[in-house]
Amino acid sequence: MRRGVRLVGTLFTVVSMLAATPAFSQLAPRNDALTKGQQQVDDGDFEDAVKTLEAGIDAPDLTDEQLAELYRLLGLSHLYLGNEDKARDAFEKLLQARPDYELPKATPPKIRTLYARIKDDIRKRRVRPVTLTVSGVPEQAPGQAVTVESRIDDMALGAKAKLFYRRSGAQNYSSIDFMRDRAERSQYRATIPAFELPEEPSAYDLEYYVEVADAAQRRLAGRGDPFTPLTFRVNARATASDADKPTAWYANPWVWVGIGAGAAAVTTGAILLATQRPTGTLPITIQIEGMP
Repeated sequence: MRRGVRLVGTLFTVVSMLAATPAFSQLAPRNDALTKGQQQVDDGDFEDAVKTLEAGIDAPDLTDEQLAELYRLLGLSHLYLGNEDKARDAFEKLLQARPDYELPKATPPKIRTLYARIKDDIRKRRVRPVTLTVSGVPEQAPGQAVTVESRIDDMALGAKAKLFYRRSGAQNYSSIDFMRDRAERSQYRATIPAFELPEEPSAYDLEYYVEVADAAQRRLAGRGDPFTPLTFRVNARATASDADKPTAWYANPWVWVGIGAGAAAVTTGAILLATQRPTGTLPITIQIEGMP
């Protein structure tokens, strides 16, 4: 009987430990920036924590849980530094993707109050929407990669921006992810590979549109769509100009100038021979038969 009670007590302890452990640590590999940032926050090194957490947010292959925790710690650090606007921005980005996220119970009252106000703003739709600006693409030469640039402000947590493109008249779109510029975090770029713009005898159009969607594939912002896409022209294959093409001998004007000069010289010589006066006489004797 004691053995059974001891087993039940052990299971209860294990379940309690799992409940107290954040879910992201169970589902994802260890994230060094998150671990370091948490330690810096615990030690009160908030300025260093901001640097660590911002670098961690820029890292690739993060889970939604890791991103949420990074933004939570970032908002907490900014708030302790007195930067309420930056703290609010961090919490808004967290809640845009995770509207059901709740702060740990040990969170200080001041932070819980701010967090509650932000959640109320979201419910009342006062949070800034995602805004997207896409630079137009001019005419392109064939056989070269094309980079489409965009500016995305207030990107929701877990959202992604994609470029969809196809040759005009094709049935399906291909897609490629936008990559964020590390120097300017609101700037994004996507590059259509060169083989998608082959050389053709005639010019043709490439259709494209840009879409920002959340983790549930809900469209948050966009420019163009599958039915009314943006377009740019791909020029025809370059051909040799008339000046560069080989010229047939009979098409060369200098040939005819030479022939004309020769013909003129022959004609002039004939005229001179026909009009030149004789300089001597040649005696001719005519004999008629039957006459002495």
